[in-house]
Amino acid sequence: MDALAIDDVAQAVQADYNLSATLHASARMFDGALDHGHVLFNPDMPGLPIVANDWVAAMLAGFSGGARIGEVLAGLPEQIDLGQALDVIEYLEGQGFLRARPTPARYTAAEFSTDSSRAMGIWVHVNNHCNLDCDYCFVDKFKSTMNPETVARTVEHIRSTVESRKLREVLVKFAGGEPTLSLATMMDFHDRLEEALRPLGTRVNFGILTNGTILYPPLLEFIKRAGATVAISLDGYGAETHDIFRVYRKSRKGSWDKIIANIEILKSHRVPISINATISEQSCSSLPQLLTWIAQNGFRTRIGVVRQPGGSWASGDRREEYARLTSAVNAAFETAFTELEKPQYSVDLKNGLGICELHFDTPTTTAPCGIATNHIVIQDDGALASCPMTTREFTVPAGPDLFAAARLTFPHDPTDRNSDDEKNCLDCQWFPVCTSGCSVTNLRIKGKAFTISPLHAFYDYVIPRYLVFFGRKLLQTAQRRGQEDFIILGVEQSAMGGMQ
Repeated sequence: MDALAIDDVAQAVQADYNLSATLHASARMFDGALDHGHVLFNPDMPGLPIVANDWVAAMLAGFSGGARIGEVLAGLPEQIDLGQALDVIEYLEGQGFLRARPTPARYTAAEFSTDSSRAMGIWVHVNNHCNLDCDYCFVDKFKSTMNPETVARTVEHIRSTVESRKLREVLVKFAGGEPTLSLATMMDFHDRLEEALRPLGTRVNFGILTNGTILYPPLLEFIKRAGATVAISLDGYGAETHDIFRVYRKSRKGSWDKIIANIEILKSHRVPISINATISEQSCSSLPQLLTWIAQNGFRTRIGVVRQPGGSWASGDRREEYARLTSAVNAAFETAFTELEKPQYSVDLKNGLGICELHFDTPTTTAPCGIATNHIVIQDDGALASCPMTTREFTVPAGPDLFAAARLTFPHDPTDRNSDDEKNCLDCQWFPVCTSGCSVTNLRIKGKAFTISPLHAFYDYVIPRYLVFFGRKLLQTAQRRGQEDFIILGVEQSAMGGMQ
C-alpha cells in the first residue's frame, strides 16, 4: 500500500493516528478457532482469554511478522467500519495482542521478590494429626497441636509483617493434619488475629482446608462467625473412586457418604464451599461426574493431579509411570470438558475452575505457587516450611518479617533453569502459565526445582484445551444475553468486552 492510500484510510477514519506505524502480533498468542469466532489468549500478559469474531481474528493475523496499521486496515472487507476497526486495534494493543516490537524468542525467568506484594496467603497448620489415612498424603502425621504460646507468637509475626510491608489483605487457611480436630486452636487464632489487625485496617479472610468428615454445632457456628470458606478435599465423585484412598485411619472404611452429608448441612447454612480435588490414575474416571456435580451446585473448585504416582517420591527414570498417569488424566479431562461444554452447565469462568497451579489470569515467571515469597506455611510448632509438602523436612524460625523468613525456606534460584542445549521451559509458549509446574515435585523427582515437570504432558494438553473450553462457554454466555453479533467478548463487561 502506498502513502496516498494510507492517507485515504486516515481520511476515512477521521482519526489522528499514525497509520504508518508498524505493529506486531504477539508470537506467543494462542488463537483457537471456534464454531463462531476465535478464542485469543496472551500467556505473557495479565487478563483472561477473550473471544473475537472472524474479521477481528483475520485482522490480527494480518499483523503477524509486523505490518503497518494502514496496510492492515486497507485490506479489510468493505463492510467493516474502519473507525471501529481502529478502536479494535487500540484495544488489542492495550491487551498485548499487538505490540510495537517483535516478540522475544525466549522468556526470561524472574528472581524471587516480595517488593510489590500487597497480600499474604498463610497456611496455618493448627495440628499434625488426622482421622483419615490417605496413601498419597504428603504430611508425616503424628499427634501434635499448636499451643497458645505459639498462636500468640505467630499472630504477632503476622501483625508485624502486615504493618512493615503495608499489606492490604491477608488470607489465613487453617490446615493440618485435619484442622477441624482442633477447633479451640482455630478459634483462639482467629480471635487474636482479628484483634491484632483491626487497627491496621487490613482485610483478613479465613478458610478451612478439611477432609469434610467432621461437622458439629460449635464448629458450624465458628465457621459462620468467621465468615470462613470451607475447602473440602475430594478424590472423585462417588464412593467407588473417592474411597479408593480416603479411608478412616482406624476402621479403614470410606469417607464419601459422611462428607456428602456434611456438604448438605453446610449448603443449608449458606456456607461458601469450594472443592479441592486430587485425581489420580485410579480415581480420574469419575472426573466428569465430579465437575458436573460441582457446576450444578455452584461450587468453586481446584482440580489437582496427584504428584507422586504410586504414593512414592522415588527419583530416577519414572517416565512410564507419569506417562500412564497423564494419559489417563488427559482422557478424563477431555471427557469432562466435552460434558461441561453443553449449554446447560454454567461455569464461573473467572473464579470457578482452577487447574493445578496454572495461571490463566496473571502470568508469572518465577514459580506458580508463591513459594518463598508471599505464600507462608506455618507448622503447628511455629516454624516455617516452604510448602505444605515439605513440613518437618527443612524449616526455618519465623520472625517479625515472615516474607524474609519464607525466602530462606527454599534456597533455590528460579532463574537457574534448563541449559541451552536441551529442551527449555523458557522456549515454551506456556511458560508464564505453568512456570515449570510444582517446584517441590520437580526437585524430588528430577533433582532440580526449576526444570521440565514430570507432568509436562498434562500441562501441554490441558492448557490449550482449557482455552477452547473457556471460549465456548463465553460464546454460550453471549448467546444467553442476546449478543449474537459481537466483535469481542470477555468475562469482564468492560473495555471491548461484549462490543457490538
